[in-house]
Amino acid sequence: MCNAYRVKPKRNASGLDAAVSETIHRLPTDLVRRTGPGVVVTLEDGDPRPSTMRWGFHRHFGDAINNARSDNFKSSVWADALASRRCLVPISVFYEWQPLPNGRKQAFEFRREDEAWMWIAGLWEESENHGPCYATITTEPSPLVEPIHDRMLAILDFQDGLSFLRGAELPFQPYAGPLVASACPSPLRRSTPQGGGQQWELF
Repeated sequence: MCNAYRVKPKRNASGLDAAVSETIHRLPTDLVRRTGPGVVVTLEDGDPRPSTMRWGFHRHFGDAINNARSDNFKSSVWADALASRRCLVPISVFYEWQPLPNGRKQAFEFRREDEAWMWIAGLWEESENHGPCYATITTEPSPLVEPIHDRMLAILDFQDGLSFLRGAELPFQPYAGPLVASACPSPLRRSTPQGGGQQWELF
């Protein structure tokens, strides 16, 4: 399940894209991890507006439930947000991990061929502990993603995304657009000093 993605601002953007890019510029890093801040677009007085929220719903059984399965919307975790609090999440690159026979995992990155944002369907809520929080929606994997993971982010064309924000029921489908996948170092890898050197922890 996606636990990390990158989002980068557009150059020479205008309108909503410029507002989203300006909000992205204010993030501490372009790598968004679970419990970290990300940019979302919601409707305010009928118009799409960007803001910053924490990635992951807080529940007593989990501090950061960051992905909502499209086949589990009847769950009390998601039902209220689906009815009244929807959002779109701009993403430049998302990551998934493929289990390997040796017990490790190989990270893969997915991006559009044209490097444009992918608009991900999402839900949000106000948390007493963390302020506004969002979760990304996942659906069945496309043929490109299926060999690596059994779910993928629910990528929408922007116009379908606006319809989703306004309450439309969308049949979330595996994204059929031009995505590129490539193996990469894990973005969740970190180093810690040990004996004068570095120790790498892989996720």
